[in-house]
Amino acid sequence: MADAELHPLARALRERVIVVLVEPQYPGNVGATARAMRNMGLWSLVLVAPPAYDAEQARWMAPGCAELLASARIVATLDEALAGVSRVVATTARHRKRGQPVLEPREAAALALDDDDGVTALLFGREDQGLDGEAVDRAQALLRIPTLEHASLNLSQAVMVTAHAFFEEARARGLPATGRMLGGSRAGQSTRAVSRTGRRDRRASLDTIEPAAEAMVQLLERVGYTRGTHPTKVRVSATTALQSAQLRVREVEALRGMVRRIEWALDNPGTDWTRSARDNRDDT
Repeated sequence: MADAELHPLARALRERVIVVLVEPQYPGNVGATARAMRNMGLWSLVLVAPPAYDAEQARWMAPGCAELLASARIVATLDEALAGVSRVVATTARHRKRGQPVLEPREAAALALDDDDGVTALLFGREDQGLDGEAVDRAQALLRIPTLEHASLNLSQAVMVTAHAFFEEARARGLPATGRMLGGSRAGQSTRAVSRTGRRDRRASLDTIEPAAEAMVQLLERVGYTRGTHPTKVRVSATTALQSAQLRVREVEALRGMVRRIEWALDNPGTDWTRSARDNRDDT
């Protein structure tokens, strides 16, 4: 999608949020980070003094992210990475006593998206030691991902959780989630858009549900279920159950098809029920 066509919030994620990996040790984590970013709409990646960066290994972990990886900046110092940045948020699982506010990912996202023209850098430390004190001191706020007991995420996992929080905050403000894009004859359409179009995917109305309930009652009468129970009571129970299930039109149609199949089996005793009704008719 051309930059000019971007939703304003998608543009904000692309242009006003930078992911900075400080001394990442494993190229696979860089690739997995790029993959997480690409899914969640973040595009600016900076690597600070990676000790053994292999672009090819990174690409193995980042299918469909070649453009993002190719545009990643590799710099020697944190100063270079933070040039032009107006806010720094350092991720850490440790309890630091440096006076900065401690934010959860969604809070950090709100802070970044509330800033109309500032650029926010998200700092992630190396896999074995995290960020050092000097990097943390550069931050306006600290970001901590809540966990139950064991506060130790893989680097790319931490990026994914954080990036998803930024995406969800943007969605809450109106950014549409288009879903996976299709190829072939449906190129340019999303799976989300395709999956929920069509009359049969709408919620079933009462005038669709009632005939299905009636068909169920008639079938139950045939097998003696209504003996001792008035059919109207059974009909009300069936209608109430179907309404409560909040079925789609296609689901009610499928239910009626099941009822018809049972009726056919009752009308054709002695036939092979595993075969289709058409196949059994063809043998007569």
